[in-house]
Amino acid sequence: MKNILKMIAATMMLISLNYASCGSASAASTSKVMWDNMELKKGQIGRVTILKETILMHIGKDPSVEGGAVRALKPGEVYRVYSTKTPDGYVPMYAVGGEYYIIQNSTLNGVHVKYETPSKAKLALLNKK
Repeated sequence: MKNILKMIAATMMLISLNYASCGSASAASTSKVMWDNMELKKGQIGRVTILKETILMHIGKDPSVEGGAVRALKPGEVYRVYSTKTPDGYVPMYAVGGEYYIIQNSTLNGVHVKYETPSKAKLALLNKK
């Protein structure tokens, strides 16, 4: 009888250890990769910080039919960037999701948008998940 109880106790310990190790592995895979005070998301290639008031644009698949100014973005706002494009002869455009773009305006008073990319180490952590 004592041997049966010992075997049951040992089995329960092995099951609980196995469950605990699975729980920590899943917790590690769901951990967030932080870039300063913002979470780095899959597909994100950078971020823009608004330095001077600029416009958020909606540009559909056919820019001649849809699109236009959505709202004014205020200094200090930060947005994730998922792609960039620079049409011939134009300034860079930063895709912030859902066919919305922030255009790199610059005037005599300076640049309106600051674009940054995450470190290779942060991207490697993100792609590891």
